[in-house]
Amino acid sequence: MPLAPWAIGSLVECVNRGLAGGAELAPETGRAKLESGPTGKGEPRPDELGPSYAFRLAVAGVSPRFLRTIVEHLAASGAPHPVRAISIVGTLPPDGGPLSVREGDLARWLDNADAYPGAWGTPGFPVATKAIPRGATVKVTLASARVDDVAAELEETFSTWQDAVLTYPDAKLRGRGVMDPHGSFARTQTDFYAKVGLFDHARGPTRRALVNALAGFHARVARIASVEIAMP
Repeated sequence: MPLAPWAIGSLVECVNRGLAGGAELAPETGRAKLESGPTGKGEPRPDELGPSYAFRLAVAGVSPRFLRTIVEHLAASGAPHPVRAISIVGTLPPDGGPLSVREGDLARWLDNADAYPGAWGTPGFPVATKAIPRGATVKVTLASARVDDVAAELEETFSTWQDAVLTYPDAKLRGRGVMDPHGSFARTQTDFYAKVGLFDHARGPTRRALVNALAGFHARVARIASVEIAMP
């Protein structure tokens, strides 16, 4: 089964849910659409089975550091076979500014365990954090909307965050992290709870990504009053 189209579809969803803007761009500005290339949906056509793929995306609101996430996801999509080459052509300026990126920048980011998209400075709600022995949990308290009305959106936001951090390093920075692929959810009228029993990822970049995703939800779907995140 070809994984590259699935990886591209997952990355498009990450952009649309606010996981690509980083510290430079507000999460709700993220927009992505696959304009051409295999979708990974239905039975693949012969030309969708590789070994080479070409995708054209229309994107907005993407931090340069999200390119690292794109490269890592595509590099993993060849498993069990190695990906031989990845070429990305886009419109980010090479002028050394905050939205600039060159090949040397990407190479440095790939060697830095923390060089993933940064945190948007004004998510719009307070975030409390605490350490727990294992797993990861998040509690989202809404300002006024009923959780029942937006629970599906919250679940998709959490699941998309899981996809986004799939290639992030483990807590000890010795290799790729792991997480339960499916979260468990619970809710009251005003509170939404998500939990994964297995979670071994570097706390800083994964927590930044989760807050950015929730900031996108806050701006697009329903206002959040507060967020509590617990990780090892």
